[in-house]
Amino acid sequence: MNETQATEAKLRIVWLVLGPALLIGWICLVPSDLPAEAHRLVGILLLTITWWLGEPIPIPITGLLAVCLAVILGCVPISAGQSPDGVVLAPFADPSLYFLLGGMFIAQAMMRHGLDRRFALLVLTSRWAGRNTFTVLAALGLVVTFISMWISNTAATAMMYPIGLGVISVLGGGRTETGGENEFAQPDKFEFRRTPYASALLLIVAYGSSIGGVATPIGTATNVFTRGKLQASLGLEIPFLQWMIVGLPLTIVLFLGLTFWLGRSVPPAVSGLNLAELRESFRSQRAVLGTLSRGEWNTMVTFLLVIGLWTMPGILAIVQGTQGGSYVAFKSVLPESIVALLAPVLLFLLPVDFRRGRFTLELEDISRIDWGTVILFGSGLSLGALMEKSGLAAAIGQRMSQVSGTESVWAVTAVSIMAAIVLSEFTSNVATVSVLLPVVISICQEAGLEPLPAALGVCFAASFGSCLPVSTPPNAIVYGSRLIPLGRMVRAGFGLDLLAAVAVWCVLRVAFALGWGAAS
Repeated sequence: MNETQATEAKLRIVWLVLGPALLIGWICLVPSDLPAEAHRLVGILLLTITWWLGEPIPIPITGLLAVCLAVILGCVPISAGQSPDGVVLAPFADPSLYFLLGGMFIAQAMMRHGLDRRFALLVLTSRWAGRNTFTVLAALGLVVTFISMWISNTAATAMMYPIGLGVISVLGGGRTETGGENEFAQPDKFEFRRTPYASALLLIVAYGSSIGGVATPIGTATNVFTRGKLQASLGLEIPFLQWMIVGLPLTIVLFLGLTFWLGRSVPPAVSGLNLAELRESFRSQRAVLGTLSRGEWNTMVTFLLVIGLWTMPGILAIVQGTQGGSYVAFKSVLPESIVALLAPVLLFLLPVDFRRGRFTLELEDISRIDWGTVILFGSGLSLGALMEKSGLAAAIGQRMSQVSGTESVWAVTAVSIMAAIVLSEFTSNVATVSVLLPVVISICQEAGLEPLPAALGVCFAASFGSCLPVSTPPNAIVYGSRLIPLGRMVRAGFGLDLLAAVAVWCVLRVAFALGWGAAS
């Protein structure tokens, strides 16, 4: 074991001991006027958040431990005929969880058959993409942003990361760390140097995946979690198309801002950068793919069918209103969660080689689904429900409302956005939302304010903890290239965090001013 591994092992032990110590110390030593269930739940949350921050055990398993401790320590208020385990496990059957699961299977089919890579190369071989260094940067960011609208941010980054490295390698140049404005490495001596341009290419892959994730309800697990929580707590349902009316403009604004933020020091044309060779490399890779395979066709048809069924209620609502017969009938027969579950069924039924018994998805694809996210998602829903049922969320909301003294929903939204960004720098996005969302909703209810803007602010902002390698899996993936100095990632991420905070607040403000909230 080297010195770094020894240090990590010691830190893991510290985190492992600190969590239970906080739990026991809070329950046994700290007096509180909270209800007994809420008081004990605070201790569980202290342990959970501590372990989410330090990760002495996997984050999803910490979520399961919290659910178990809630029952063991008697944190579950129950009514007659209910059982504690039934209450805490009920959120694991929430329809939004299966909506997330369906999206994961579609993403797996895309990756299995290379439909996502085909789209990436289609864009990167276009005439405008290789005109100069800035358009190469923008094209790479555009591809990962679009792909992450439909598959997980981590999967989108993992797919585009090697393409980004290929761009760096083929270009064979870039401004060096110590060189002047016109000092560039030669193509045959490039060897993945740490240049500002190389860093920008990889950072736009990581950050673009986070930006794309906010555009659609399935783009990231935090969106699915928030929709489920709003439905359960407030009875608010945001249809697929209605979400995109806000999410897509936000993605566009953030993408443009990010591209210019990362590309501000990239000259539009540089001698020594082999753009012609880059275009030829992408064309060669695209040629190897050949025509669309049967698996790609099956995946594309299923994807378009599912998207059509998800957006149909929004179209019917625009045409007939939410009281129209077609809208009501469609929602009752094909709700989004059922459509999501039909997607993997179709993918396991549609053959790619019927004689050999091969289908679009196979048994091994089930094991490739990110079940950890599914477990964490259910645990977060369960903890959020317990925070409400025990009165903890209301108590925290009441005290924070008294301290802040704010009477403006947009002031609360601004504070919620900043809190979500800061917390997501240190823990997972779903964990951030599961902790903050019940509190923010209670703050607004206590103050008599509309909770939807602040809740969406938390949801969107949680995707933008961008300063550190540990902030998100996409950050960790690109930082592993060793082409991004930590200081550069911190500066770039801080700029994106500020941009995201302002953009989220402004887009929500404009959307609600135009009546979007009433339409939801």
